[in-house]
Amino acid sequence: SILDKRPKRAKAYWFVTVNVTNEPYTAEYAVNTYGTKNVINVQLYLGFRKQTSVNVYLRQIVHELIADGTIEAQPQRFTTTPGRDVGDFSFVIVNDVISPLTKLTGYEKFMVEARVWLQNLSSNPASWFGLEYADTVVERVPLILGKHQESYIKRIKPKKQTKK
Repeated sequence: SILDKRPKRAKAYWFVTVNVTNEPYTAEYAVNTYGTKNVINVQLYLGFRKQTSVNVYLRQIVHELIADGTIEAQPQRFTTTPGRDVGDFSFVIVNDVISPLTKLTGYEKFMVEARVWLQNLSSNPASWFGLEYADTVVERVPLILGKHQESYIKRIKPKKQTKK
């Protein structure tokens, strides 16, 4: 959505993925900046019993990356917290929706639809990640699986209108 829909204006763009590990109390992360100081991909590795407070972990990660020079500080001009060097965060949670263009066999389609149905049935994704009090937006993104035929439209000359 950052690149395709209504571009957002920010000093840095963060792509955060939460990976749940088999160890109960894992709390690790990996960072890839793609050689920039304003595009950051963070992979969080959290154990299945570890609280997923993404907001808290992300602020810690930002402070560590600023301290080691990986990214630049983002001081706020107007703030109630003096010395604040981290900007605001807006979290976008991507929710899959099966596209009508999806072409799968009956069993495959049933399995994918069941997964998406369970995902949408469960509680709010913001609460899964500890973001219930953060600025959070949930976006619905079409999931296109299997082979699909491209639809093309042919351009023709305008038809003359007859007067009645």
